[in-house]
Amino acid sequence: MNVATGLWDHLLDDETRALLAQRPSRPTIGRRPALVAVDLYDLVYDGGPRPVLELMEKYPASCGEYAWQALPGTVALYEAARAHDIPVVHVTYDTRPETNPKPMHPTNRRRRQPDLNLYRLKAELANRPGELVIYKKRASAFFGTPICAFLNEMKIDSLIMVGESTSGCVRSSVVEAASYGFPVTVVADCVFDRYPLNHQVSLLDMHLKYATVVDLASTLAALRSRPALAKAG
Repeated sequence: MNVATGLWDHLLDDETRALLAQRPSRPTIGRRPALVAVDLYDLVYDGGPRPVLELMEKYPASCGEYAWQALPGTVALYEAARAHDIPVVHVTYDTRPETNPKPMHPTNRRRRQPDLNLYRLKAELANRPGELVIYKKRASAFFGTPICAFLNEMKIDSLIMVGESTSGCVRSSVVEAASYGFPVTVVADCVFDRYPLNHQVSLLDMHLKYATVVDLASTLAALRSRPALAKAG
């Protein structure tokens, strides 16, 4: 699979290039992978495919054009995973007020109180019958949720991660997934952030430390060339 090096080449100094050259090879997609989609709800598409700076006053939670640019590729990745019986696990925000003892938020980013209906998974990316939905209250998909237990029950041996934001909930989820021993592949074309620099640096940091960052084309080719996943017993 092709590492998405083009995203960060222009950011590298000689020292970081040397670190990348010494990065050990890591396993990527195993025999029983799962596709984990983090926070792909309507809120981050709010305001449409416009520049983020134009949206921040009215839609401070939107990722604007970057969210919409990632959408077609993410839909294609879902289709490929489902065609080969790779479980799709949807992670979204838990809106129930009784699960929040005081008004705390996953990050310190400026926010408004949105219409809670905007936390519905985007229609093109919504869960299908039988697909697992994990509700979280903090940034990571693993913090305070049963996702690890469910992945173990499904005999999952590796994760393909997509969603938003690259520097926030995706990165937090990748770090904790790696801590639990799951090899993680991050599909660069299917994660996004509000600002390109945050996106690029976060992908580089994850690739150096916790995950393998790859492009969409090689991920789709890898999924389409594999036999269908055997059902867990």
